[in-house]
Amino acid sequence: MSAAHSIQARLSETLRLTLVYRLARELNAELRSADVVRRVLHTTAEALGTPYASIVSLWRGEIHDAYALGGAPGVDPHPALALVLRDGLAGFVLHNGRTMVVNDIIANPLWLPLPDDPLSPQIGSALCVPLIHTGEVAGVLTLAHPARGYFTVDAVNLTATISEMGAAALTNTLLLETAREAEQRYAALFDDAIVPIIITDTQGTIQVANRRACEFLGYSHEELERRTIAAIHRESASALIGTHFDSLQRGQEVRFRSTAWRKDGTACAVEVFAKRLDHGPTADLIQWIEHDLSSQLMVEELRRDMTAMVYHDLRGPLGNVYSSLEALNRLLADESNPAVRSLLDVARRASQQSRRMVDSLLDIQRLEEGMRLRDRHNSALNALVEGAVEQMHPLADEKNIRMRMALAADLPLIYVEPDMIERVVGNLIDNAIKYTPDSGVIVISTASSGGEVYIRVKDTGPGIPLDAQRSIFDKFARVRYRDAPRGVGLGLAFCKLAIEAHGGRIWVHSAADTGSIFTCALPVDAPATSELPSLGANST
Repeated sequence: MSAAHSIQARLSETLRLTLVYRLARELNAELRSADVVRRVLHTTAEALGTPYASIVSLWRGEIHDAYALGGAPGVDPHPALALVLRDGLAGFVLHNGRTMVVNDIIANPLWLPLPDDPLSPQIGSALCVPLIHTGEVAGVLTLAHPARGYFTVDAVNLTATISEMGAAALTNTLLLETAREAEQRYAALFDDAIVPIIITDTQGTIQVANRRACEFLGYSHEELERRTIAAIHRESASALIGTHFDSLQRGQEVRFRSTAWRKDGTACAVEVFAKRLDHGPTADLIQWIEHDLSSQLMVEELRRDMTAMVYHDLRGPLGNVYSSLEALNRLLADESNPAVRSLLDVARRASQQSRRMVDSLLDIQRLEEGMRLRDRHNSALNALVEGAVEQMHPLADEKNIRMRMALAADLPLIYVEPDMIERVVGNLIDNAIKYTPDSGVIVISTASSGGEVYIRVKDTGPGIPLDAQRSIFDKFARVRYRDAPRGVGLGLAFCKLAIEAHGGRIWVHSAADTGSIFTCALPVDAPATSELPSLGANST
């Protein structure tokens, strides 16, 4: 028996079991991936008595770590092992996923000659084993000995057993390290976020809060984690979420305004963004982002005050201009110079338009603040429409636009602020005139159905893009396209607020190159309708 085989013969079953048990016990300890790689390598080299050994661990197809025995101290093994993994025996084993024994490395072209101070002998034998776990190659283990034919079947079996254990431990450790790194990154991002974030369970008990939440509310982390979201908002979690509960259960973010109460007893208006964080059946959580609205509300209040001041200051001078122009119109009733009459008419129309704009702005402010409607009366819708059309005729005539009315007979009376509804119709017609090309047609119609009456204004303009239809009723929103008419985007915002203040609805249907149809629906069954006198033809 050769010396090599006599050495291998000492790998008795008892010795193999002892080595495997020792390695299993070590790998079950909480190790870093680098420790797993080193222990697998040292245990295998010790068991087989090989002076040369190397191991390369892989993670997601890339070299994660490399370690070697037999090289010069202080020499980085990564470059040499990367070369072997690409072009040598280790690369072949990695690609094929099976163990390979080389009895004579000189005769095998896969055994690469390495640079000075090699990590393996230039003569002898080698054993290369893939580290495979759940079908994925986690690394490659290579052993070398100066003697030819050194690795027996027992040696191969023992190495295969160790490699399986090492692959499982290495994969699990890398997964754990990756999860911890992700958790650490999340924790850092969570704690460094510039907005207050609170995490609760589904009952509203606070599990964790970031640094900004503690600063905003005036509590320490420990104090917050003993409280509930109900204590912060003085409402239960279910009351806070309210009608949004189903959306939250589906994983959608819900958004609402509330009040947050600080530790010192002061209150702060906040906009809350709540979202369910589903981390499995035993860790169902809710994330609450508390956006401080204090600065925004102060700016809004300042803007409202300034806006109101400007509007009220404009209204007086504009009223004087309008009165003066009406007086001039009466004084110049017999004026025969057409240029004078034309200039006067232009000035009167501009004055009327400015007054309507200021009145709309004041009404927008009033309606946004939730003030009640004033001077509501039983009114005939067709009369309001006809009044608005009459005011808009001069603007339509300037563009040679025909305005046609299709008014339904026998409409029920509606309980409204007549001036406000007339201005709604006027704004819709004004909007249609702006976007309808010269010589176009605008159709204004009324109808009734069920408990509602309807006003429709149809134009022959270019239409409204679908993405813009969602926002055209917002303040300062405008449809933007080349050569679009200019405006400040308040007319439709006023229409929406005014119609909704009367309990009605407004919407638009539009398609490219076919124009737009704006429809308003107003309820008929207002509380005081039956108590007021009829405005029909036979009324006294």
